[in-house]
Amino acid sequence: MKTALFFISILISLAAFSCKKDTTSQQVITIPNGDFELWDNMPTLLFWQTNSCPACDPPFETYIVQKVTDSSNGLFAAKLIYNNVYSSFAYNKFSIPSHPTLLTGYIKSNIANSDTVIIHIDILSGNNIVDTGNWYETTSSTNYTKIEIPISQNTSSVDSALITIVGGKKQNTELYVDNFVLIKTTK
Repeated sequence: MKTALFFISILISLAAFSCKKDTTSQQVITIPNGDFELWDNMPTLLFWQTNSCPACDPPFETYIVQKVTDSSNGLFAAKLIYNNVYSSFAYNKFSIPSHPTLLTGYIKSNIANSDTVIIHIDILSGNNIVDTGNWYETTSSTNYTKIEIPISQNTSSVDSALITIVGGKKQNTELYVDNFVLIKTTK
C-alpha cells in the first residue's frame, strides 16, 4: 500500500511539473524609425542625427538605400559609409516606457581590413547611464543577418535610450542596418 501511494504521489508531482506554464512574455518598445522606412536623403534625417552629405559627389556617409536582398521586413535600410573625410554614424535618443532586455536588428556589411563597425545602446535615467549593450563586427556579411544585443535586467527605473551606429573608420567600409527593435522580456 505504501509503495502504491509513493508511486501515485510521484505521478501527481510529475503531472504538476509538466503542466507548469512558461510565464515569460515579450514587450516590444518602439524605436522612432527603427525600420528606417521614413528616412530621406536630406542632411537632417527624421529623428536620427547623422553627418549625411547627399550633396557630395558621389553621396557619401549616411543615407537611405533601397535594399536589394532582404532577410527582414521593409524595402529600405540605412547605409553608412566612411569616405576618409567624414566619419559615418547615426544616433537617436528617445523616450522609453520600461527597461528593455534586448536590442535586435539586421545588418549587412562590407568591412575594410582591420576596421570595426559598432552598434551601441545606452539605457538612461535622466542623464545617468544605467545600462549598456554593444555589438562589434570586423568581418563582412553579404546577406542581412539578424543580430541580438543583450541588455542586463537591471531594475533601475529608466526613461530613455540612446542608440549609436558607427559605420567604420576606414575608406570603403559599408554598413547597412535595418529593423531595430527593443524588447523587454518579463517572467
